[in-house]
Amino acid sequence: MTEGSPRKPQDCRDLEDIRREIDRIDRQVVRLLAERQGYVGRAADFKPTRAAVVVPERIEAIVAAMRERAAEHGADPDLMGEIYRDMITRFIAFEEREWDKRGR
Repeated sequence: MTEGSPRKPQDCRDLEDIRREIDRIDRQVVRLLAERQGYVGRAADFKPTRAAVVVPERIEAIVAAMRERAAEHGADPDLMGEIYRDMITRFIAFEEREWDKRGR
């Protein structure tokens, strides 16, 4: 394994290895969340009303799908469901601000 290559948790030798891998993952997560934010912001352009920003059925579908995906990857579905629900709540607030900026 070369330096900088991802390590599996069980292959980490110490806390420094663990932290390095978490930092690597966090860099990827932020990049992906920034990409998601771009789409969420653009979605505001297609919503006819501010109330249309919140679609409860869509929220529940996303959370359910991510819970399933978490289980497929050996992650805790409850934890992932909570993370996604919180993330969606924050992205809704962002989209509402973007919708308001459009001055409708």
